[in-house]
Amino acid sequence: MLMKNKSIWLDVKNKALKRVTKDLECDTLVVGGGITGMSTLYQLRKNNVKALLIERNKCGEGVTARSTAKITYLQEKEYMNIRKFGKVDLAKGYLESQITAVKELKRIIDKENITCDLKKSESLLFTNDEENKVKLLEEYNFLKESGVDAEFVENGENFKYAIKVSDTYLFHPVKYVIGLKNILQEYVYENSKLEKISREDGICKCYVNNHVIKCRHVVIATHYPYFILPLLFPFKNHVETSYVGAVKVREFKNVNAINIDNETISYRYHQDDKNNYLIYLTNSLASPNIKSIKDNFENLKKKYNFDYVWSNKDIITNDYLPLIGKLDEDDDGVLLACGYNTWGMTNATLASMILRDIILKRQNKYIELFRPDRLLSWNKVVRFFPDAYGSVKAILKSNKGNVNNRRVIYTKLDGKNVAIYKDENNKEHIVLNRCPHMKCRLVFNEVEKTWDCLCHGSRYDIDGKCIEGPSNHDITFKDSEEN
Repeated sequence: MLMKNKSIWLDVKNKALKRVTKDLECDTLVVGGGITGMSTLYQLRKNNVKALLIERNKCGEGVTARSTAKITYLQEKEYMNIRKFGKVDLAKGYLESQITAVKELKRIIDKENITCDLKKSESLLFTNDEENKVKLLEEYNFLKESGVDAEFVENGENFKYAIKVSDTYLFHPVKYVIGLKNILQEYVYENSKLEKISREDGICKCYVNNHVIKCRHVVIATHYPYFILPLLFPFKNHVETSYVGAVKVREFKNVNAINIDNETISYRYHQDDKNNYLIYLTNSLASPNIKSIKDNFENLKKKYNFDYVWSNKDIITNDYLPLIGKLDEDDDGVLLACGYNTWGMTNATLASMILRDIILKRQNKYIELFRPDRLLSWNKVVRFFPDAYGSVKAILKSNKGNVNNRRVIYTKLDGKNVAIYKDENNKEHIVLNRCPHMKCRLVFNEVEKTWDCLCHGSRYDIDGKCIEGPSNHDITFKDSEEN
């Protein structure tokens, strides 16, 4: 089998649904058909909320399809990072929320009988660095004090020291989203892109495919919101890119693991109808620090002879907590769910429960913890400046162009700034060379054949169709006007 430059999760049939072709009305419009959006639609419809969902491409084929797809609360350095500034109560609240989300995700799969390769799995948090043993023991003590049934183990198959828990799972994320889509297909619209939102007298008007959807609430569940204001979002986080591969192995093992050392290593196993696979992630980098996408993939390929390789992007918030809830504390018209700090499966599920309860005006103890406009903290102040600097650095760096790819030319055509990639058959692929989100130049990802924005994670196919936000527009050159 030749290596495929795409996620292993995309090797499934995903039937396209209808698109928006007329004006519509609903109580809540969910924007984005990944695991967050589909989970939110599920929670709302199960509670008799008249909700609809729109997705600009096909549900489940965006960021959700690039995950390693672990359903676990043993999450690298998350609790360490939250505790770093004396926020033990916040760390305990976040831990509790993740355990709640693991249980809810498992409950939905069982209740709806969704076929998504769910398997119970041991989770390991490990180190091979003797100096990190102390940190790992501190994490172990925190978990035990929080009531987690954890075990500290030494000298395992791939580690010196590790924390182990057993009440966690593995699954196929796209099969899960497709399962929800099949249940909810009456309320789902694909190939339907949100152009803009206007709000007046408590009603949101969402402009989609040259039509208008009127609603009381809009949930932005698009991994990275398309807007800059409010919140100055691009300056309060950074985007991290990881490189992932899947390789056939003889034996399936019911284990998933991630380390706390400087070079991130994360792995799990997957079993389909024919083969067993090891899924391996490494080389996580803040986007402004990426020098060569191709070289990073080459470094990944040195680990194993992979059958699949792909990249993944995550939003890392400046206080290590997700952003879930109302954009404006006094107005529940527009709600947000993003910033999962690499742990999207649990936090997407958690977000759906929080958003459901905000819309239904129910009590939920996690609403205050994750509200997007939460109060300033020392932790956030300390990390705001590096994140803001990183965002500016990415923008400035992008202006230098795609210096590491000789197949890309920046020039002007018909008075427009364009980027041209010449493929192996000498066919030219021409796109507008600025990301519409914040006008960063684009880097051509020669491995996955996409145009990538290293500033905030937007991604376009080889001819400029937007496949991943925050950008809300294509960069196609033909018959286009530069945004």
